[in-house]
Amino acid sequence: MKQGDSIDCPLCGKNSFLKKVPVLDGWTKKGDILACAACSGKIADLPPVGLAGNTGVQKGKSVSALESLLGEKHSATPRIEAAEDEKSFCRDCKSYIVHPFMNRCGRHNKDVNPMSDCPDFIKK
Repeated sequence: MKQGDSIDCPLCGKNSFLKKVPVLDGWTKKGDILACAACSGKIADLPPVGLAGNTGVQKGKSVSALESLLGEKHSATPRIEAAEDEKSFCRDCKSYIVHPFMNRCGRHNKDVNPMSDCPDFIKK
């Protein structure tokens, strides 16, 4: 039996179909059952499925396929650090004025983007 199958319900006697209903213990899901759509009576238990289902097997295959394509194992992308002289964003400048509707540069008296950089940068 599976969800959507037509049945003659042994509990209510009506011709109905099966629906999947979660079984909860408070807010924790314990599993699923098949129930009659007419009376919501339990007809059968559904076998438990892991959190990832069958995707773990396929995921392992795709990762190994990628490794075979690249020829070596790759780790996460290394973190790139900026030098101190490259950190001259307007948001870190002493002349940066924050306003709810626009951000302004007090030194140049114009609207600026917080991530813009300026040759006249003065650290806060």
